Amino acid sequence: MCKVKTRHLLAVNGLLWTAIGIKITITGVSHYLQVTRSEALLWMIPLSLVVFAAFYVMFTGVVRKYSARILAMPEEKAGIWRTFSPKGYILIAFMIGLGITLDHIPGIPSGFFAWFYCGLGPGLLSAGIRFLIRWYREK
Repeated sequence: MCKVKTRHLLAVNGLLWTAIGIKITITGVSHYLQVTRSEALLWMIPLSLVVFAAFYVMFTGVVRKYSARILAMPEEKAGIWRTFSPKGYILIAFMIGLGITLDHIPGIPSGFFAWFYCGLGPGLLSAGIRFLIRWYREK
């Protein structure tokens, strides 16, 4: 099992959240490219910004909470599985399951995925960057 110094769990979190944010953003952009009506884009782009703002605020609290939890751990080598709390893993499993389920429901327009993922992805990416900044400051 891979073990790292406890404070490096901030970097692990940062890299994970950044990678997932990039992947979801790319997926959202690919859905935007499938939208053909320019009128739809007029309301989808503002919706993406609203979703981003909501997730930015939510993930700001998550970054603070997870960073505090990690930094409160004894300074020793810890398995990277300690990056998230059990509750965090349950939330991740739920979100992945929800994404897979929505992707397989026929009739959900590509436009939904476009504006939602282009809000969620950058929100996750910004959280990943904040984890990396926090890790850098703790060095």
